[in-house]
Amino acid sequence: MTPSTVWGQWNPQPFLLAPLALVVWLYGRGIRRLWRPPGSKGRGVRRWQVACFGAGVFALLLALVSPLDAMSEALLSAHMAQHFVLIMAAAPLLVLGSPGVAFGAAVPPAWRRAAHRVGRSGVPRRIGRSLGSPIATWSLALVALWAWHVPALYEAALTHLPIHVLEHACFLGSALLFWWTAIAPSGRRRLARGADVLYVFTGGLQGAVLGALFVFASSPLFPFYSQARTAPWGLTPLSDQQLAGAVMWVPSGTVSLLIAGMLFVRWLGAMERVMRRAEGRAMVDGGARADDPHRTSAAP
Repeated sequence: MTPSTVWGQWNPQPFLLAPLALVVWLYGRGIRRLWRPPGSKGRGVRRWQVACFGAGVFALLLALVSPLDAMSEALLSAHMAQHFVLIMAAAPLLVLGSPGVAFGAAVPPAWRRAAHRVGRSGVPRRIGRSLGSPIATWSLALVALWAWHVPALYEAALTHLPIHVLEHACFLGSALLFWWTAIAPSGRRRLARGADVLYVFTGGLQGAVLGALFVFASSPLFPFYSQARTAPWGLTPLSDQQLAGAVMWVPSGTVSLLIAGMLFVRWLGAMERVMRRAEGRAMVDGGARADDPHRTSAAP
């Protein structure tokens, strides 16, 4: 793998493209059904959310199908960029697209009712509550991030395709759960306003710490990325590792801060609406007392 040959190294594997095509088809089918009545565009799922979902699909193609996937076999920095795209770009964009609403509209009503019955039954309900709790989703994202960067497990993923596929599935799955809990595009929120800001900030801090570890390490951590692999790109294994740490540190931290800031603004807006409603009720109650003909005034 060299800079002159990388652009011919695409990864159009059917086991990647087929599930992705199915997801896109279901989402598009659901959006068409939601927007079918005249004048109902934006009903259920807004237009900007559809754009976010499309951008998330594009990010998945960039990470898994484009030459970036091939570059990850030569450069640790490319591999970190691939993980960044999966965790910090594809996952939040897909969640912002509110796929649950679109998928629900895409399937027949009988299937939705059957899924609800199964989801409300004993074991699936307990599993859903356990995996859907903020503590569980935050912890799963933390474990996935750190465990897969243990050198022995990381090297195993680089040399065995099934383990590599499992690694990417863990990153994407845990990130989807993490961002779904934080953003909650539809349904009941599991995090209170304000708590979601802390949730995202502390989650993003983990990537910054891991990135700093890569940047300041005095020797290469992964023997797989030898001089023979990095030299054609003008890098040494150590400089490649430092670049990988910077990729994990700076862009990931920036995205986390942006989303935490967005949630903070939403929190302020929610508090302002609550205060306005309270002031409105106080004014109505005060006016009602003033207009009460049976109200007696105190003697001077």
